[in-house]
Amino acid sequence: MTTPMTSAKAMPAKAQPPIPAREEDRLAALQRFELLDTPAEPAFDQITRLAAKLLKVPVALISLVDRDRQWFKSRVGLPVRETPREHAFCAHALDSDTLLVVGDARQDERFAGNPLVTGDPNIRFYAGAPLRTADGLTLGTICVIDDQPRPALTPEEEEALRDLSAMVMAHIEARRAVGYLHPVTSLSNRFRFLADADALSDDPAAVPGTAPGVAPGVAVVIDAAASQQYAELTRVLGQVCADAFETDCARRIAACLPGHTRLYHVSPARFACILPVGEDLVATLDRIAAAIRSPFQYQGVPIATSTGIGFVRRSDIPAGSVELLRAATSAAHQSLEEQKPWCAYDEEQDRAAHRAFLLLRSLTEAMAGSDQLHVAYQPKVDLRTDRCIGAEALLRWTHPELGPISPAEFVPLAERTALVRPLTEWVIGAVLKQVSHWHRRGIALPVSINISMLDLGSGDFADRVEALLDRHGVRADWIDFEVTESALMTDRAEVDRQLLQLRGLGIAVEIDDFGTGQSALSYLKDIPATAVKIDQRFIRSIAAERSDQIMVRSTIDLAHDLGYLVIAEGVETAEAYDWLRLHGCDFGQGYLISRPLAPRAFEDWLAAGAFRPTALQA
Repeated sequence: MTTPMTSAKAMPAKAQPPIPAREEDRLAALQRFELLDTPAEPAFDQITRLAAKLLKVPVALISLVDRDRQWFKSRVGLPVRETPREHAFCAHALDSDTLLVVGDARQDERFAGNPLVTGDPNIRFYAGAPLRTADGLTLGTICVIDDQPRPALTPEEEEALRDLSAMVMAHIEARRAVGYLHPVTSLSNRFRFLADADALSDDPAAVPGTAPGVAPGVAVVIDAAASQQYAELTRVLGQVCADAFETDCARRIAACLPGHTRLYHVSPARFACILPVGEDLVATLDRIAAAIRSPFQYQGVPIATSTGIGFVRRSDIPAGSVELLRAATSAAHQSLEEQKPWCAYDEEQDRAAHRAFLLLRSLTEAMAGSDQLHVAYQPKVDLRTDRCIGAEALLRWTHPELGPISPAEFVPLAERTALVRPLTEWVIGAVLKQVSHWHRRGIALPVSINISMLDLGSGDFADRVEALLDRHGVRADWIDFEVTESALMTDRAEVDRQLLQLRGLGIAVEIDDFGTGQSALSYLKDIPATAVKIDQRFIRSIAAERSDQIMVRSTIDLAHDLGYLVIAEGVETAEAYDWLRLHGCDFGQGYLISRPLAPRAFEDWLAAGAFRPTALQA
């Protein structure tokens, strides 16, 4: 039996996925199975490949529905690892033991406005079988997707999808059946660590391996490799190599621990232990760091990884064992990031990491709303005529609880995740809407939009921009893009393809923060750009600093010789403005001219006469 497609009268447009009656039990079960944010596993990947082949579809997924997202334990034909839960087809299948089949999502009121239908991956057909535990809790689905509508599944296809669901659950249960031992190293696993750490609160002697009369009190986490390195090791050399790596790491670490100390294998390439309070902690950590720093040999090939070690005293974390492990893991991550042999738990660093996570979660909500994100516009002027020749669009975010959030804080966070793509499209859409409005009012000034290196590396960025221009009825020469010099250095071939396509559309391109990267002159002469923007650090003291003057003057001459226009940002004094004008800089931008302005304030600034140097002299 399958769940029929909902009629137009049965459910309103943009219906949110229903919340299961036992949602908290379901989420707790999902956590207990230790599936989320784990590396790919061949057994799961084999099942998804089989699903795609049997159902003859381009996309097959094992989707796990978390509190605010769906995360793909295995995926075929889809590049992203997760999507918001509110967009997840699979979230609609959590409270039923039947298949969910959608023949044409564009004709289904539940999904017609879904971003996964209206944009990538352009879902038309969906069929999902729930992954249900023995006690009736649905962790997610195994589903198949097509970008073309399809008729209902045949009875044979329905049976195949149910069989695949049973195979997935059998493997999930088998992972759990191992109990308290890790299947690769046979060390105690994460569940055993949590149980032992909780036992410390009541009876330190209850922890196996504890020396009589000595209370263990320091939790240590050892990351033998960064998560991305471990995934790459598995992908390139195979799971056998990855298993051998973990086994070797376990042997090395165990040899460094004091007697009566149990070593735990808590997750891929991550180990933990609980050390006695009286132990020489620094000496032990130094031994471990030295042991795992030397390369691992696999079939004669030396393999070096980045490592991190973190520790936290039990007395510093009054909460339970889960929080204790999280705190030690946070310290290990800090050690890896800062390339230090080991780090103690830092509450301030941890708060910063928690804030980063909160911002990323909130940013999704901000893009979906209408009152948090907005765009300000900072004018640019022609230094020869003092006339306004355009503006730069600057994204602003006012969080409902945290207040204004600097772009310097949240944009780099978005660039580490899949959020950067929808964030860029949000900004482009907002700017195109505003530019269209201004042109109808007779304000014909180009607006610059900042883009990320991840945008240029996506392969279809220029195509998406062209579609947005068509949707908003905006000409290509009404906007231009600013891209940092460092972004241009990431993938020369793909960046050049995207820039050339943008230039072919008629969009100008500026190289932002010029002078802060490592570009060679032979590279710069080939970049399909139209202007360079000198970074503000060279401009702010230019009237007095001779070294800045030499660098800026040579940059202006070089850029002009290569056919670029030159824009100076960070123009904050009349002296800097006059110096730049005297030495041939084309355009300027900065607080001397104007602060970033809301759209209405920008219009008022233009109506009042825009920038007038004579007023400054007066």
